[in-house]
Amino acid sequence: MESRRNEAEFERFARTIRRWLRREAYDVCGDWHEADDLVQVALYQIYRNWSRLDRRDGLGAYARRVVVHSFISERRRKRWRHEVLALEAVETEQSAAPQVDVDVRVALLPALKRLGSRQRAVLTLRFLRDLSVEETARELGCATSTVTSQTVRALNTLRRDVEF
Repeated sequence: MESRRNEAEFERFARTIRRWLRREAYDVCGDWHEADDLVQVALYQIYRNWSRLDRRDGLGAYARRVVVHSFISERRRKRWRHEVLALEAVETEQSAAPQVDVDVRVALLPALKRLGSRQRAVLTLRFLRDLSVEETARELGCATSTVTSQTVRALNTLRRDVEF
């Protein structure tokens, strides 16, 4: 009886958070298909730990943290290969994309994809999610000095690679 209730509770949680979590994952990785994979990994991890999690507060932040850590660890794997397509597929969720100047977006997205996974995660959390340095460090499980240095390096790389 208890396990059925837990499963029903998890299913409700997964249905309500999936869309938001997919957007969070996309902001980190820049690819809708990879975002779908990251969401699946996150939901699986949450399901495995469901009985031990405090479901009153903070599950969204925990889910985002799982997505970010999964993204970073995938990029660290030695055998990880990322196929680069000659033509990017048209993104299906145009309405979910932020409304920014098209020229800026066209120049910025490829430059963001060239950044390292940690730098991209730092920029996403700091500037898209508007987290402080301390909150970003907590999300990534690192020191605030690491967040600061990764932010500076990433912004310098973007400034060098993108001219407006």
